[in-house]
Amino acid sequence: MAGEKLTAQCKALTDKAQKDETLTVIVRTRLNTVGEQEAKIAFEMLRGEQMATRRTELLARVHERYGKGAEFCKNYRESRLNAHAKIASAAPKATSLWLADAIAVRGTKAEIGDLAKREDVQSIDVNPTFHIPEIFRTPLEDTPETIDGSTWGIAKIGAPETWGGYGRGEGILVGVLDTGTDGTHPALTGKVAAFEEFDALGNPMGTPVHDSHFHGTHVAGTICGRTFRGVNMGVAPDAKVASALVLPGGGGTFAQIIAGMQWAVTQGVQVINMSLGGMGYTTLWNLPVLNAVLSGVTVVASIGNSGHGTSGGPGNDLFSLGVGATHYEDAVAGFSAGQTLVGVWHDVFSPILGPLTYMKPDISAPGVQVLSAIPGPDIAALNGTSMAAPHVAGAIALLLSAEPALQGDPFAVRGILLGAGREDHGEAGRDQRFGFGRLDALSAAEGAVSIF
Repeated sequence: MAGEKLTAQCKALTDKAQKDETLTVIVRTRLNTVGEQEAKIAFEMLRGEQMATRRTELLARVHERYGKGAEFCKNYRESRLNAHAKIASAAPKATSLWLADAIAVRGTKAEIGDLAKREDVQSIDVNPTFHIPEIFRTPLEDTPETIDGSTWGIAKIGAPETWGGYGRGEGILVGVLDTGTDGTHPALTGKVAAFEEFDALGNPMGTPVHDSHFHGTHVAGTICGRTFRGVNMGVAPDAKVASALVLPGGGGTFAQIIAGMQWAVTQGVQVINMSLGGMGYTTLWNLPVLNAVLSGVTVVASIGNSGHGTSGGPGNDLFSLGVGATHYEDAVAGFSAGQTLVGVWHDVFSPILGPLTYMKPDISAPGVQVLSAIPGPDIAALNGTSMAAPHVAGAIALLLSAEPALQGDPFAVRGILLGAGREDHGEAGRDQRFGFGRLDALSAAEGAVSIF
């Protein structure tokens, strides 16, 4: 029976391992986060994109023992830490990934086999590695000219007009799960409100603020960078970031990413940007994304760079806000992913509703020749859905500062963005290339203020 708890990938890993070789695996327990009635409401809300007018219905009905928003986060975290304590104490080295109801464990194959014998262990899987999507760089001389001092992407989504009438993202903290952030860059000085680096098991390392690559600095610059070399590069220039270094050099384990995700949630972020992932659909993201959303955090993720007919997680998770990329003429970038996921399993909802079918991306944003900060200090023009997602995360920061009543309610945020906060392109309504349309930060702010 113990052997049946190991997934096929995990069994292959342990079979190849030497006797004293240490392995890192993901041990799973099971707890239903929402009940049948709540699951049906949530799915119907997402399918109809009606969160703006039904903004409190799901969070008010979610499992009574956890509450909603920050209360949900606190109570759920405590319940999972308690549930994981016995398993963790029996493991040689372990980290609770409470947001995913899982435990990262490092041990020999014999020690992993002993854990599989426990009744409170449901399954044991590998600790997979995820990466930033492939990055394409454009020479600066080939980058579209700035518009009234702003990058073309900032101007295209109406961010400068939003600053004048609705605010600049002040008071909003955005979680950035990436390669780190160069906090010494002039565009980002004083912008990193919190920083933590995590190891492959998900343990905090306590290193100083830095970027192990350049990707994370570029992403943070698009979210909240100030003017540098005469260029406005940040969508929400008065917002700040909580930077989690979970992709050292460009790649990191599932445990690293989830540890960074749950750290960001406990830092009080209102939105998380995840310009990372792996191609194809996996249930790995189901619980952490859903639990982050139920904790009051909007999860924004790139959809991938492998073109039409593909998608990557976490951007293709049901509850993430998956983002595709457009260029300055409002056409979808050829590399931008998008598809209809047919009959996929969701660990929380499918036991109640069966396999699910839905379309991704949810929205698109500027992701071609995007000018932003890189360590140096310098600037670079990069291409990818990694560059599109932070436009959306920054726009959400603007939205939340314009209408504070939206803070802590990702369902309402989603409803505003996919309703008023987009400009329809491509096929009427939703399609596999633009999602509901190209991001419009100004219309989102105007729509939010008019509703609330």
